[in-house]
Amino acid sequence: MRSVAGWRGRTAEWVQPRALDQAYELRSGDEQIAALAFRSAFGSLATADTADGTWTFKRVGFLNPRITVRVLGSETDLAVYQPQFWGGGALVLAGGRSFAWSSTGFWGTRWEFRSSAGGSALAFERGVSDEGFSGLFKSQFTVTFPADESMRDVLPMLAALGMYLLVLHQRDAAAVVVTG
Repeated sequence: MRSVAGWRGRTAEWVQPRALDQAYELRSGDEQIAALAFRSAFGSLATADTADGTWTFKRVGFLNPRITVRVLGSETDLAVYQPQFWGGGALVLAGGRSFAWSSTGFWGTRWEFRSSAGGSALAFERGVSDEGFSGLFKSQFTVTFPADESMRDVLPMLAALGMYLLVLHQRDAAAVVVTG
């Protein structure tokens, strides 16, 4: 795998190789840039692996849900994502730096991380270039990396966390439909 930080100003695609597997790959052509895998189809614990690092993501809490981001094997939170009731949320890193996660598309087909200082965004848009019919049953997104350096140090983690949040969002929406 090549460093995610080197993808500034370019696009890559989160693909789900098999519709029933909870595993995803960030790819550009034949090159794999990152991987995201859930431990089970029903749990929220997932591991993201890149050349830049390996992290775990987990949704915790019931009345006050949040998502913790940790370096693999660590018990210390690197970052905490706090969802908002009406959608989106805020990611705060251990050092205090923060990012907003929000939908920028009318039907929720485009999401982005934007730093609290404004500036560029890391964007996720539903669908990939060669989706085909089977793509209708998969969670797949095109990622557009910002061209500037403002997110370089956290870009790999944000690229994986964004996909994690999108998968959870789809799971939650499916659960509402099934129980509703």
